[in-house]
Amino acid sequence: MQAKDPSLYAEPIGFVKEAERRADHFGRDNLGAKGNSLAVSLPLQRMAAWFREHPEG
Repeated sequence: MQAKDPSLYAEPIGFVKEAERRADHFGRDNLGAKGNSLAVSLPLQRMAAWFREHPEG
């Protein structure tokens, strides 16, 4: 599957990369610690919101 306009997805992909960067920063085995899970989940929540706002994607 390919997008008609791949540049359209640069923003949500950036959110996923930010979540991965934060998970690596805090340690993937330490995401249950206070605040770590939230720090990683916020970019993923932003990505989900982006898809809700752009259903044509």
